[in-house]
Amino acid sequence: MIKFFRKIRYDLMEKNKTGKYFKYAIGEIALVVIGILIALQINNWNDARKEEKELHQYLAKISNNIKHDIKNLNAIKKRRRETNEACQKALVSFQNNEYDLFVNLNAAFVFIDYYFTPNQSGYEALKNSSYLGKINGTKADSLIDTYNTILNKTIKEEISYFNFVESMEVIWAAKFDMSELISVYMNQNSLNYDDLDDNMKSKLKESFFDESFRSTVTRGAIQTGMLDYYDQIIEVGNELISEIETIIKD
Repeated sequence: MIKFFRKIRYDLMEKNKTGKYFKYAIGEIALVVIGILIALQINNWNDARKEEKELHQYLAKISNNIKHDIKNLNAIKKRRRETNEACQKALVSFQNNEYDLFVNLNAAFVFIDYYFTPNQSGYEALKNSSYLGKINGTKADSLIDTYNTILNKTIKEEISYFNFVESMEVIWAAKFDMSELISVYMNQNSLNYDDLDDNMKSKLKESFFDESFRSTVTRGAIQTGMLDYYDQIIEVGNELISEIETIIKD
């Protein structure tokens, strides 16, 4: 092709057709410029597609993380709600100055830790990349911020709660033989209260009337903030998953 254009130039110069030569030269330059612009546009288009694909991969990882978080959170929420209800039932018995071994045994679930640990690997990868700015101001950006804000509040709430529970557990365990209590606790489904000797009955009653135990159960009964945060995480998480799916499909 280059030889072809060169031949045309030579023919025009040899025939002394300078005006036509300059017109031809301008046209040739225009063609070259157009070719360069087209090549740049194609290159930009390819780069844009590559960046879009990589951004979608980051968002897809965030979506998968959230799906896993929600699955874990639903299981934790179920256990947390059961514990909350058991503690509320025990709290009523405290207020009525009543004693029921099995009500207290169920309330002792309050000492079992249920930590929610979100998987932030997708978000951290996006944050440390050059692609975070590409979603600034979008609905996905707003939902990610909201989701992470609720996560941080939940984590702080859990830390505050478990620090209190653990401190009470240390006090409680220092006063009573936990091995005996745990033995009764583990066998409560097949336990017959009348089969316990008087000494064990007395120890159990004393332990469940202890202030450290009752303080912990009371905190567990009124601790509903985490359940509210869990519901918010699930709601916003599902909305973010839906928004990411929309972005990836477009």
